[in-house]
Amino acid sequence: MNILCLYSDWRWTGPAEPVIQMCLGLQQRGHRLFFACRKMPAGIHEVEENVPDKARAAGLQVTTEFALDRYMGIGHTLHDLVALPRFLRQQKIEVLHAHLSHDQALGVLCGRLRGAARPLLVKTLHRRKVPPATWLHRLGLSGPLSADGAFVFTPAFRLQYIERFGLNPDSIALQPLTIDLERFRPDRTWRPMRPVFGIAADAVVIGIVTRFQEYRRMDTFVEAAARVVARRPHVRFLLLGWSGQIEETVLNPVRQHGLEKQVIIGGYRTDDYDDTLACMDIFTLIMPGYDGTARAVREAMAMGKPCVVSDVGMLPEIVQHDRTGLVTELTVAGLESSWMRLVDEAGTRRKLGQAARDYATTNFRIAHMAETVEQTYERWLRRRSRARSTP
Repeated sequence: MNILCLYSDWRWTGPAEPVIQMCLGLQQRGHRLFFACRKMPAGIHEVEENVPDKARAAGLQVTTEFALDRYMGIGHTLHDLVALPRFLRQQKIEVLHAHLSHDQALGVLCGRLRGAARPLLVKTLHRRKVPPATWLHRLGLSGPLSADGAFVFTPAFRLQYIERFGLNPDSIALQPLTIDLERFRPDRTWRPMRPVFGIAADAVVIGIVTRFQEYRRMDTFVEAAARVVARRPHVRFLLLGWSGQIEETVLNPVRQHGLEKQVIIGGYRTDDYDDTLACMDIFTLIMPGYDGTARAVREAMAMGKPCVVSDVGMLPEIVQHDRTGLVTELTVAGLESSWMRLVDEAGTRRKLGQAARDYATTNFRIAHMAETVEQTYERWLRRRSRARSTP
């Protein structure tokens, strides 16, 4: 099968890694796959992690010949309306898989330019929540700009999309979540990171990986952390990530609660990210980003870490309450209670952590995801073929 995936971004954020894992899995199954993404803008080559470089390093056939301008600049859009249909024709593309909203709109327009020879248009819905049924969202989900089929990541989200937008259940399918299970194997030898951050060996470390933007509710996180520290002074909180808003969202609340010693700002880690994750005892995420699949939670689960997550978005479906972690309301009291339980119950931490690893190895396999996506492509292609042959 000849497949083209569109990803109109160059930044290593949100759904970038799951998209690359999907492409890699399909390529490993023998499909001829092209990965099209935005070229990095000139003048910012100091960025260490970016989509084009990561995709090439993974072994994908990458093209940046399309502008993929999500701001729909006239020059860039006209370029792609000529270049993309030509590419689809020359490479005999059978499936065009769009991942961001701009990709879908461009795919629909270019598909129409190809007429009856157009490829199957597929979209993955990466949003952290199901959008409201406004005319704009209906346009892309059930209207003239909709794809032939769409993937979502959890059963509850699939049902919400079907009910909210009146979708044909056969046109929306589950795409299994993935993680690099070898990279995040708990029995690897890890570099000791606690001395790097000045954390005692016997401290219980609660960690989070996120971008510290205002909507991430870090004020709630810090207030709950203050309550836990007041009751269990040996607990430490390790925060990984970055944001231009970190001063107001994290540093100010930490100072207000006098937690400068108990809350450690680990920054954005690259070379030692895995080692830093390994030094945590409990992992937490309370508000997913644009990509609601919570990559860091799945990484922590694969490493055998019990997770405390809120009941927002897909999180209650990724973490099973009292089986692989704890799910709580997004409140100070809810976080405090869940953290305190795992801080005080080492046996529960071990039990939930092992169950999380077992769940990850069964459900987050890249090979399983690729086989499922492949079978869904084939089903949708057969459905379209039958529809065309019906008088």
